Amino acid sequence: MSILLEQRLLNLWKKYEGALGAKKLNDILARGFCYSRIERNYPILVVGINPSFRQGEPACGEYVRPFDYQDAITNYHDRYYAEIDALFPERWKREVAYLDLLNYRETEQKVLYDFYKTGQGISFVAENIALNQLFIEQVVRPRLILVKNKGSWDFWGKNASGNENIWMGYRLELAGTYPCGDLCRITGLIEHPDRVNYPVLMQTALLGTSVLFTNHFQYCSADKRPTPELITSLCEAL
Repeated sequence: MSILLEQRLLNLWKKYEGALGAKKLNDILARGFCYSRIERNYPILVVGINPSFRQGEPACGEYVRPFDYQDAITNYHDRYYAEIDALFPERWKREVAYLDLLNYRETEQKVLYDFYKTGQGISFVAENIALNQLFIEQVVRPRLILVKNKGSWDFWGKNASGNENIWMGYRLELAGTYPCGDLCRITGLIEHPDRVNYPVLMQTALLGTSVLFTNHFQYCSADKRPTPELITSLCEAL
């Protein structure tokens, strides 16, 4: 499962190698990629936007870097993942997977807007997201998704309007509003040729899945973060 995603990402990186029209972007792609190694269905999926690139880490020298969230929680002490783990009640902690929608490695997330400046950059982003959408649909198949980065809300179709911000193109029904963000349910797919997996994916396996759109915890006040009580109630409703 994950090995197939790895091969498809290798093909994508080869396709766009040195072809993004800006040295900064080509240099980022030259670092290689990081992807989540997920081998089964998980009822809960936490989604970020892209993996970081921390200078000095041994992983910086690896062109292909598989990542396992459960392994990171068990064996490492990373604040980013620890904050996620702390949200979930004990009985659900082993039922959580983590995945970034984009696989290039860069700590400064604003670089995403540099990709949007060229046609090749936009195409690369769309193709990368398309691969991860299919992986979520075919392998993970979550019933609860936490989108914990406002910069990736558009990718789900939350802000779709007319011909804008279609991307993965989920149709979403508002189910609740909380201080930390909106809870929506997936009701289908937007019928639009700009969807990144149109016409490959015409029906979604995520029908009825709950999606909590929230923010990166590190950059918002405590009252704007999801509470363990809210997350527990969402888990218990699965």
